[in-house]
Amino acid sequence: MRGSPPLSPPLSGRERLQGGRLLVFFPDDTLSDGVSDQVTRGFFDEHNVPPWDTWVGMFREDPESDTQSADYLIAWVPPVFLESVAYGMLVNPEQCIQWLEDSTTMMAKRLKDLTAP
Repeated sequence: MRGSPPLSPPLSGRERLQGGRLLVFFPDDTLSDGVSDQVTRGFFDEHNVPPWDTWVGMFREDPESDTQSADYLIAWVPPVFLESVAYGMLVNPEQCIQWLEDSTTMMAKRLKDLTAP
């Protein structure tokens, strides 16, 4: 149709996130040991909370397993922090911070369903 913007191909997951990734934080599971804060040089605070200006939303669901808490926060990690945040997750013994796609949350499952070919 004349005057309509050209159709562009759908964005991939990485393009939608501007090269960043989503993480999930389970606040009820944190030990507040400060290790992730130290290794990420302050990306996470001493309670393993990601910076407030990266928060996408707080969610509650009935966990599918006994190891998952009901409440969780999803945050966006900008590309410049990906390596540091991955290391912060690695040293986090209680695993209260994870990449969203690696979690068992319903949000992770919904996003996978939305992006499946």
